[in-house]
Amino acid sequence: MMMNFAGRHLGRIGSQARAILARPYSGTIVGAAIGLVTLVLLTAAFVFGLDWSHTWRTIGFPGVALPPFYDLHAITSTAAQCAADGETYPYADCGYRTGSYNYPPMWLLLGRLGMTAAETAWLAIAIELPAIVLVTILLSGRSIAMGIVALPMVLSPSTILAFERGNIDIVEWSLVCAAALIYSERRKAVAIAAALLLSLAIALKFFALFCTSLIVRFNRTAIVVTISLIAFTALYLYSLVDVLPHIRRISPVSPYISYGYTIIFDRFEILYAPRLGLNVAGLTKSWLPHAAVVLALLLAAAIAAVAWSRRSETCVLDRGRDGTAFLFGAGIYCGSFLLLGTNYTYRLIFFLLCLPQFFNWIAADRVSRRLAQALIASCIISMWLKFHPEKTFHINQVSDWVLFIAMTAIMALTALRSLWPMRGDGLVK
Repeated sequence: MMMNFAGRHLGRIGSQARAILARPYSGTIVGAAIGLVTLVLLTAAFVFGLDWSHTWRTIGFPGVALPPFYDLHAITSTAAQCAADGETYPYADCGYRTGSYNYPPMWLLLGRLGMTAAETAWLAIAIELPAIVLVTILLSGRSIAMGIVALPMVLSPSTILAFERGNIDIVEWSLVCAAALIYSERRKAVAIAAALLLSLAIALKFFALFCTSLIVRFNRTAIVVTISLIAFTALYLYSLVDVLPHIRRISPVSPYISYGYTIIFDRFEILYAPRLGLNVAGLTKSWLPHAAVVLALLLAAAIAAVAWSRRSETCVLDRGRDGTAFLFGAGIYCGSFLLLGTNYTYRLIFFLLCLPQFFNWIAADRVSRRLAQALIASCIISMWLKFHPEKTFHINQVSDWVLFIAMTAIMALTALRSLWPMRGDGLVK
């Protein structure tokens, strides 16, 4: 009797819990979590008087750079110096003389507005607040459960690193996210606005060029936007012919706290091979990393071809903003992984753009749900384990390769479905 009563009571509690978790307040959960972390940081700094380093360590963040908002400080201080020198755009001399500034020269125009290193913190707030709002908007309208699932990525060390350093990838992310949220294949004015946002993002840090992954939809709007972005990028890069060598020379290439196709080979060459008594000197610069990339691309193509030939309905991209955000996020990740060698881990914030599509797949068929869960788990591993990766045998780099293959395969499958649509694949009108 007592056991039956306890069972019914537990059943009611379980039902109530499921009903609460199903409520559509994911954006509230994400916003509240970000607000709570912000409150802890502000309390540590302004109530307890902790310095910059100790303030961030109150939330367990493992890496802190000085001065505060380190990356943004490099921009404001260099911009002020260029303004003082009286040099004009594109600042080929003063902009890249110190070796600490490796961004497009457009940022140095801040010096013309009177911006100096003293205004770094205010500029960081102006950059980071819109990004927080956009994260909340992007992840809103889902269940509380999905909001909780998103938190490990939203509050990951990789994401926090971008905010702690005031890195301009945050601006890039905000522009790309805004473009994804407004993009429409049927409304030309909105598509033009999205293309303008992406063009501005390209001018500020180039990476939005990888949003040309939109081409896999192979419709008129996607093709026009893609061609426009490529044309703009070509003209823009031509205008920077005097400064691009400086940017290339100054930009750091490091296997630490980074992702990219060469890193797993570098770590094996430097760390693990000596422990195994192997001499593999020169492995990272050999043909093997390139061969691995080719094999990964072939595997992704094969997965896409098999799924398409079987008329699989697995991982069909949403035709609205969720699918667009996924293509932008996956395009930037795969493009930077493949073409840029190494990328600091804060660039993984673009994974957040993929979350709405992952959530759609979780609510779809069983195969899509399992794949989405595996991809979310891989994103979390990649975003959390970049710091002190030797403690986890660099499993984060394995996750990076898994995500590269999976996202490439999904985009290739989308291209096949767009070019040769089959009834039942979700693309036939």
